[in-house]
Amino acid sequence: MRKELKIGILLFAIFNLINFFSKNMLPEMPALHFILGGLVGLALCQIIIGILPESTYLKLKNFKTPQ
Repeated sequence: MRKELKIGILLFAIFNLINFFSKNMLPEMPALHFILGGLVGLALCQIIIGILPESTYLKLKNFKTPQ
């Protein structure tokens, strides 16, 4: 399992925990929803990168870090 996938799963779990507790305890806060939206977006991007096939993953890594 790649580190991007592990990070994405961890971020998604954190999102779910914060979302679960904030629905019942906190009033409607637009700033919290904005932060949670960014967190889940980052988590999904990390998960997608983590499950890419090896050839595509290496192309993406080489594109991110030019040699």
